[in-house]
Amino acid sequence: MSDSVSNDDSGLRRRRLITRAGVLVVWVAGVILAIRFGGVPGLWDSAVQWSYPLREVVLEIAKITVISLGLYDFLRPQPDSSSLGRTAKALGVVFVTLVWVTMFSATDQPGYAYVTGNYVLLLTGVLLIALLSHVAVAWFHAIRSRHR
Repeated sequence: MSDSVSNDDSGLRRRRLITRAGVLVVWVAGVILAIRFGGVPGLWDSAVQWSYPLREVVLEIAKITVISLGLYDFLRPQPDSSSLGRTAKALGVVFVTLVWVTMFSATDQPGYAYVTGNYVLLLTGVLLIALLSHVAVAWFHAIRSRHR
């Protein structure tokens, strides 16, 4: 009995580690976007001296961090819940966040102003692919079990 509990715990720990690593990789991509696009002045005259907007870039990184923490909270493996359900909820929340960020964005802004929207768009795509993969695997298992 304790061996099966131990195996369940190690499997849960492994899934949590994979989820943390995945969210960390996406967060790092968002931070890199924020740092890179912080130096893009937008449609301003390129002859004008442009100082790096450190405060605004740090604010965008803070937004990306909060979104990533929320994403991890939704995707965090739990022993009593469905991975498919968690992924679907996370996709729904990220999609609503994408719509919200897009509604309040404007054009002709410096590059850092678009980073959070691009990050949420990236997350939406990743979660959509993950959700479709879950559905495909569940469908494959259902077909396979019927043929046995």
